[in-house]
Amino acid sequence: MKTSKLSPEQASINLDIEAIEQEYYNDIKSAALRRGKAFLNLCYSVINNTDMNDIEEEDIIDGNDEEGIDIIFIAESDNDIIVNIFNCKSSYSNNFSPNDLNLLRTGLQYVFEESHSVVNNLSNIRLKYKIDQIRSNHDKIKQINVYYCVFNGNKIEPNVKSKREEIIDRYRKFIKVQYPYSEFNLKLFGSKEIFNWKSRNLESLRNVEVKVPYYDAERMARPELTSEDGTKGYITTLRANEIGKLVEKYGDKLFEKNIRGWLKFNKKNTEIYNSCISEDSELFWFLNNGITIVGDQVLPSDHLGVWKIKNLQIVNGQQTARMIFEAYKEKKLKKNVTLMCRIYEASNSQFISKITKATNSQSSIGSRDLMSNESIQLALQKYFSKYNYFYERQRGELKPNDNFNQTITSKKLAQISLAILCKRPSLARKNIEDNFFNPQKYYFEIFNRNPDELLIAYLIYQYCDELKDESDEISYFGVLHIARIMWEFLQDELRKDYKRSIYELENDVLKVKKEYLKAKTLFQGIINKVINDNNIGNFLSRIEVDDLIFKHLAN
Repeated sequence: MKTSKLSPEQASINLDIEAIEQEYYNDIKSAALRRGKAFLNLCYSVINNTDMNDIEEEDIIDGNDEEGIDIIFIAESDNDIIVNIFNCKSSYSNNFSPNDLNLLRTGLQYVFEESHSVVNNLSNIRLKYKIDQIRSNHDKIKQINVYYCVFNGNKIEPNVKSKREEIIDRYRKFIKVQYPYSEFNLKLFGSKEIFNWKSRNLESLRNVEVKVPYYDAERMARPELTSEDGTKGYITTLRANEIGKLVEKYGDKLFEKNIRGWLKFNKKNTEIYNSCISEDSELFWFLNNGITIVGDQVLPSDHLGVWKIKNLQIVNGQQTARMIFEAYKEKKLKKNVTLMCRIYEASNSQFISKITKATNSQSSIGSRDLMSNESIQLALQKYFSKYNYFYERQRGELKPNDNFNQTITSKKLAQISLAILCKRPSLARKNIEDNFFNPQKYYFEIFNRNPDELLIAYLIYQYCDELKDESDEISYFGVLHIARIMWEFLQDELRKDYKRSIYELENDVLKVKKEYLKAKTLFQGIINKVINDNNIGNFLSRIEVDDLIFKHLAN
């Protein structure tokens, strides 16, 4: 895989690998060995939620006589033990491989099945020690998780799926007999899964138990429904002042999984505020949609009359919660204000995403909002910060600090990518959000690209936008079209070294005025042949203009 083909998640993980290489393995001459060690340590750190400096040397099995196992991590708390076993491949090109799974299966056979005499002949003393540790605690082990991690991981071929299922079937049967209190899992992790896991580790309230008092202490709380995978759903009523206290104590930490930022005192939010301080405040429960909460663990404690929720997140109803807090802190919130609340116990990120989208389906929520927490958007935000650009993936999102050179909104980047990289400037000029953020339309074509390429497209657009002139309709209304043609002229040169190209475009080292004038002249010639409408602005939103440019450049 060429680095120019990296997805946003891969590019973000690559930054982490490069940082680990530089800090810990800079003295190793072999680039492949440096990268391999860095990726292995990244997988260890992220999946075990461990600081890099706390990695135990004896957990690293990688080396001589490893039998397809790179890491064995054993976490013990009280009487419970969790075993995490890893095989890690850092290559840009290698995907999930049945051969690697065969090697991993051999390693598992050594760990769980081979006789003591066979294990004792292994030359890898760390592997022998871990095998003995696992077998000595077989009655305490609650989970055995096997992680096959590859940097690429874009595809899972049928032969890989069948090999994975074969291993799972064998060891679930074996574990059921030999490790009666344990469960066995084999997970395939590419950069996207590693990125998502890392993002989850960074959630501020992940290991925090938040207590929320019942509205009615005499009423027992029971789940309305429990799904096959164990997800539980509750419907309850909460006192508004308890929501105010939550926001006061935890602030933005409550809304990390929300699909957009706080919209402050817009018209609808002002109505929410007024309704919870008015004389009709007892009607708030009936007039407001309420809030939706998700937590990794939800424990209703009937005898204490409180909800105990780990990693409490308000995924729908942020505007309501914040306006209640505004009234609460100003001591205007009426004591009789209550609101309806859905509470879900769910840690699966895909399920949480579905809940968030389903409960935020009001007309005021756009497709941009619904995709704002998707992994590509999170990865782009992280990656662009490297260049000191604040990527605003959520409407109303606040900059974490003032160190950014400028802000790039997800909508503007989508428009630019559709115009320049996807070669559809007229479609992009329509500025239809659903075209940009709908996964069934252009979302992945627009965003699932190397972030460096996206940033270069943005810089080319910015250059053209700065040169537009209201007295010249072609330069003013045709910014996206001219930028699209410029990319055609410059792309081979720009792709030779993305990072250098970004630096040169930012600092006006790369002189592109000639390409701009050439693109503008060419575009003017194309338009003059076909335009029969005095309104150039409207004409340039016609899809046929994209086809005209494409055909002209193809000749």
